[in-house]
Amino acid sequence: MALSFPDGAVRITPVDGVDDPDALSLAAILDADHLESALATSYVLDLDWLVSHLHPRTRLTLIADQIQHATTDPSSYAVVDPELPQPNVQLVHSKLLLLFYPQHMRLVVSTANLAPDEWSLVHNCIYLHDFPRDATRVFAANRFSLELAQALHDLSVPFDIIASMNHVDFARATAVRVVTSVPSAVDARRPRRNANMPSYGMLRLAQVLAPEPASNEIEFVPDARLLCVGSSMGRLDANWLRDFYLCAHARDPRVWTLEERAQLVPDDLVDVAVAFHTQSQVEDNRGGVSAAGYVNCARSIIDARGFPQSSLFKLVPRTDRVLVHAKAIVARLGEQQRHGWLYVGSHNFTPAAWGRLNQNAQPYINNYEFGLVLSPVLFECREINCITAVRWNRQLVPLPFEPVWHPYKRDDKPYCSRE
Repeated sequence: MALSFPDGAVRITPVDGVDDPDALSLAAILDADHLESALATSYVLDLDWLVSHLHPRTRLTLIADQIQHATTDPSSYAVVDPELPQPNVQLVHSKLLLLFYPQHMRLVVSTANLAPDEWSLVHNCIYLHDFPRDATRVFAANRFSLELAQALHDLSVPFDIIASMNHVDFARATAVRVVTSVPSAVDARRPRRNANMPSYGMLRLAQVLAPEPASNEIEFVPDARLLCVGSSMGRLDANWLRDFYLCAHARDPRVWTLEERAQLVPDDLVDVAVAFHTQSQVEDNRGGVSAAGYVNCARSIIDARGFPQSSLFKLVPRTDRVLVHAKAIVARLGEQQRHGWLYVGSHNFTPAAWGRLNQNAQPYINNYEFGLVLSPVLFECREINCITAVRWNRQLVPLPFEPVWHPYKRDDKPYCSRE
């Protein structure tokens, strides 16, 4: 049986009433008639809706922050609860599917929760990768399989599921890396089990982007231009943007003090565009109030002293009047800005997701997150602020938003869902 996505591919979630050749429904992704077992992780998970897509014989393991509409027989699925040092504050935000078929495993990394509105009212990104599977063979581990196994371990995925990946051939996962976050411990006397915090969040991003072998060169020349897309706004400030910008250049900001980082990269050189929907876009969206609920920002965040207002850019949807719930980073590098990398996953562009360095230069992360960095990526450009095509691994990459840099106009205001 030929694999549908042997080299990995990016698709988008469908929107009701929109005919898009790059959209892929959950039913098409699951291929339920041949599915033997599945691991599903999500922030919000509508259990009855998910189960309605599956055959009763499918073995189902769930990891979710919130499970809704759970009238399904509890004996038909298992629930795993990852470690949360602060369960009333920290949360599971990862969005991941491992789908096991007789002859292959499908990895699905999505920006959509497993809930019907997120697969019908708003646009999301989906990454899919099919890997050959043979229960009679044990395949050699590679970098990607080890990264994936560690991420599953962090989420407390049962060992038998992780061990079953020994029978999966990950050899063709060469242009993709795993980037995760796990919640930090707040009490140094009670550290997280089996966790190395510098290996997560934005510090993990810096590790993934570092050349091999890693360079010890301290000289830093900023040449990246970032378009950071999310559906929730976080408590941003100039220092956090600068630290993230350094990580996007494969630099660990902890090498320098806070003052040294400010001298190294002054505010006007931190080229980070925070793409977020405007008030008028949300009010005029075709999905109405239901879709508006998937864009989150508190007015107190926008009005906070030090919030980088000049970094706000308009999020331009792929489809007119359809809101974007995706989480992605488009990174353009070099003088010509025609190559770079792409992040797709569950991380919103927030300190809660990517982590923030405290006064002791130690990272604090609030959420479990899972995402992928696709690299190298090539950009076709009509002009410096407008990308006309994104290519990765010899294929076009469809995105649910236009990769364009449009600063807010004078009368544009970010959509605030609450005070």
